Amino acid sequence: MSTACFIPIKSNSERVPGKNFRVLNGKKLYEYIIEHSIAADVFNSIFIDTNSDEIKEFAQNLGCNVIERRKELAENTANGNDLLNYHFEQFPNFDYYFQLFATAPYLQPSSIKTCVETLTNSINFDSCFTAVRHQGFFWLNNTSINYRPCILPRSQDMAPVIEETTGLYGMTRTALEKYRCRIGAKPYIYFVSKFEAVDINTEDDLKIAEHIGKIYWKY
Repeated sequence: MSTACFIPIKSNSERVPGKNFRVLNGKKLYEYIIEHSIAADVFNSIFIDTNSDEIKEFAQNLGCNVIERRKELAENTANGNDLLNYHFEQFPNFDYYFQLFATAPYLQPSSIKTCVETLTNSINFDSCFTAVRHQGFFWLNNTSINYRPCILPRSQDMAPVIEETTGLYGMTRTALEKYRCRIGAKPYIYFVSKFEAVDINTEDDLKIAEHIGKIYWKY
């Protein structure tokens, strides 16, 4: 059984200029997920897909493999499925494929380990992803999606809405070949804390992450 981890980290960012190089609680954003993926100690190979010389050097010094980011996959039109399929085509001989993101700096090695071990030891799941539960009053396109306003439930009694944290995804090779996307037909959903679910996409996200990190490490 072989496992591969692919971490895409590009040098450019549209919404937050230089995002992956921004310092978060004394450490550059891209450093967190690389170090955490190594500390989880569950991957046969870790690949960093990047167009940054700085990130390449950092990754190689830690023993990771480096993939030169293709120009078209550095564009804002490229998504996680595009990247995972490209990586699968380049390295088709692993049994399990995992995708982690630098925008999830607080995803802990223990959670990464649990996700990998659950998927690789299961005959019921073909994929996995990290998520959080929300029990609240949600609307989409001016329509309530998880409750009826005329019958107002207690929030704790409502069916939770599940949100992907976009921190970690995993697929069996068979499922990836069949579905060509990062979630299969029978996913294992691993629920993380709001701390681990921090996702950096805006300047406000960075400010919140800085604050949350200081509180978490204080205790």
